[in-house]
Amino acid sequence: MMINRWLLIGLFCLGMIASLGAQERLNMHLDYTRFLDSKGNTIVLLDYQIPYRSLIFLAHSGAYFAQVEVLLEIANQDSVLFSRTVTDNIGVSSKYDAFSQQKSYLNRQSFLLEEGECRVSFSATDSNSGKVFNWDFDIFPLPSDSRISDLELNSRVHADSSAYLQKFRRGDMVYEPVPSIILQRQYHEDAILYLELYTPEAELDESLLLMLSLEQDGQFIMDEYMDTAVSASTQAITLKIPLLDLEAGKYQGTVSLQAGDILQSRDFEFVLSEDKETMLSLFPDPDDEYRLMRYFMASRALSNWDSLSTEAKRRYVTNFWRNMAISTQISEQGIMDLIHERIEHANRYYSSQSPGWMNDMGRIYIRNGAPAEIEKDQTSDDTRFVRKDYQIWKYRSGNRPVYVFIDQQMNNNFRLIYVLNDDMEISNPDWLGLIGRNFDESLLRN
Repeated sequence: MMINRWLLIGLFCLGMIASLGAQERLNMHLDYTRFLDSKGNTIVLLDYQIPYRSLIFLAHSGAYFAQVEVLLEIANQDSVLFSRTVTDNIGVSSKYDAFSQQKSYLNRQSFLLEEGECRVSFSATDSNSGKVFNWDFDIFPLPSDSRISDLELNSRVHADSSAYLQKFRRGDMVYEPVPSIILQRQYHEDAILYLELYTPEAELDESLLLMLSLEQDGQFIMDEYMDTAVSASTQAITLKIPLLDLEAGKYQGTVSLQAGDILQSRDFEFVLSEDKETMLSLFPDPDDEYRLMRYFMASRALSNWDSLSTEAKRRYVTNFWRNMAISTQISEQGIMDLIHERIEHANRYYSSQSPGWMNDMGRIYIRNGAPAEIEKDQTSDDTRFVRKDYQIWKYRSGNRPVYVFIDQQMNNNFRLIYVLNDDMEISNPDWLGLIGRNFDESLLRN
């Protein structure tokens, strides 16, 4: 009887590489499944799944890459029977994929298992962060006369021609295993079990009874019986468990094969989760959020923002704030609280005909925080207009930018007319005419 093995290692913030004297754990999941080949030897498929959020991705050649070094060893008593080193190069085209709660890297190692008990040692190291995952476990081969393989839990079965998924192809279909054994209803319609039946030639075409049972907290949820006639010595079977009507929680199940007087069973388990990806936002309307985010973007706006669905917009917003949290080495909640406080300040002090966060002063305050120095004065008589209030904001951090705002319409809507040392803002070509030709430009020194 095979029981799914799974480990959930504590999550760590991406992008922060702490020097704590001890190696940090790499968050990943690992599971194995045993099958028989045509000679009755046991083939082990060792699958591992690494969430993108647990890796460090570095920019290179217009994309983002992580690298994981994997060491797999199989030993029998004191003798190493098998050793393999693999380098997983993991690339994503968008940096926001690296922070997704759902996306992960999936790979498979396979090996022949010798007779008797063996010890498997698996180690994975994120080359960019130094985080390490280790797992040692004992494993036995299937008896050569087994009538049923282990059960492989899959999230999807679909056609795919990509080279990356080649290891997971059976025939013309790809079976995507779930080493974490965690399925989410909003992403997965079924829990899909793959198994193989092994039948002696003398019993081919005879009727076999396959039984599938599922329970939660000791209560039977499903109990199905299926008559099966196999026509080959090795026959693949795919079973689906619909998830739509199941409640969230942990499920245990059993698949049993009755062949004459022979009864063999394999157990499985999975966790059905309804936890949705936590979305980060400061405004109910994602379009307002995007306008706020533009304050921090050095590049142009997304050309397809308006065509995105509301869900896609919210996911983009979430990834943006997560990326900012990582780059500033502030927690996600911390960065949201900080920006929220600045929005509140802008709305309190810089509002006029529109909320303060939408005005020039609000934009600069939200992006840079409070100025180190503020100078207030009025324009001179030579502007040919009524004297108007202006302010000079100076910052001591970064490039030490300087900003000049003027209340042009005398309604507390101070407009930015001059900027120094900030490539994300532009000056009004006639800023000196607006503030007065006899303006003392030495006031701009910082």
